[in-house]
Amino acid sequence: MSKTSRSQRLRRRSSRSVPATITALVLLALAVAVAWLGISRLVTGSWPDFMSSIRESLAEFTWNSPAVWAAAVVLALIGLILLLAAILPGKHTAVRLAGPSDADAKSVETVISRRGLSRLASWHLDHADGVESTSVDSTARKVTATVRTPLRTTSELSRTLTESLERKFDEIGVDPAPQVVVRVRSTE
Repeated sequence: MSKTSRSQRLRRRSSRSVPATITALVLLALAVAVAWLGISRLVTGSWPDFMSSIRESLAEFTWNSPAVWAAAVVLALIGLILLLAAILPGKHTAVRLAGPSDADAKSVETVISRRGLSRLASWHLDHADGVESTSVDSTARKVTATVRTPLRTTSELSRTLTESLERKFDEIGVDPAPQVVVRVRSTE
């Protein structure tokens, strides 16, 4: 019997590589500093000079002092935040599109990246009458467009562009349809 191969889902979650890299670098720097201090203590038999003032100020604290408890709570919260960041899923990097009508929904998945959705919306709005330039930002649930126009009255254009963009998203089958917000700014 052969196992059926199963492809990865196209609608993935963000990788969080930047926060993981920053955390790893901070922990690595801390480990290097502690190792250097420990090796220095073993080789010379005493702590480095700058450590004596730190050591003397830390010697004043007791285990029951409020400063020690505050430091413990802060470190516990940082640990909890790092744990939650590792466990909870990130934002989706793509928006689902309705697939072909004759395809099986469990085996076929069609997506567009949020950046691709922004570019599509920007292209669509750029080709509308009365639009000078556009800037579009999108999330999985909301598409926000800022449009510049030479027109003085912008309320009608805003409503028209919002409806037009909503129709475009229905045509390509964005599922679920995001909330569309079009802000029109006059260049005059």
